[in-house]
Amino acid sequence: MALDEKYIQEAADRVMIQDLLGRYAFAIDYETNDPGAWAALFAEDGRFEIPIMKVVVEGRDELRDFAAGLQRTIPGLHHLMTNVMIDVDGDRASGKCELNEFLLRPEAIYTNLQGWYEDEYLRNGRHWLFQTRKVFVPRDSSRVTTGGKIGEYFKAYLEYCRQYRCEP
Repeated sequence: MALDEKYIQEAADRVMIQDLLGRYAFAIDYETNDPGAWAALFAEDGRFEIPIMKVVVEGRDELRDFAAGLQRTIPGLHHLMTNVMIDVDGDRASGKCELNEFLLRPEAIYTNLQGWYEDEYLRNGRHWLFQTRKVFVPRDSSRVTTGGKIGEYFKAYLEYCRQYRCEP
């Protein structure tokens, strides 16, 4: 069976986008001295949104500042993305993946959030970037993040996010 060039290119694009997802997690979870590494994974006018909280972060400078605030207010947060689906259309693509977050604290590792991302990507030379990344959190999961012990740990982050609220 011969594979045509378009098929091979789309397969390569999917691999590169999955690489972007891995870089995203490592940048936000481990590159705490360089929040710009996370912001650089977005287009210059890229957007990060949390619709349930009406949070919109736009542009690399704001994305960098947002990453610094996240890393400062909830250290020890770890992102795990699975069940990745990607549709490629030339120099643009869209995708979804499941999100599970874990929070490392001295007394325990908490599973604190379950949801999914919906993404729009664009090719920038030989690399792919996020144009838009939206995180969706079911109400049951958001109750876990705002209540009990996990809610205590997330309180400073939720307060920090208020500055990025975009009221309709």
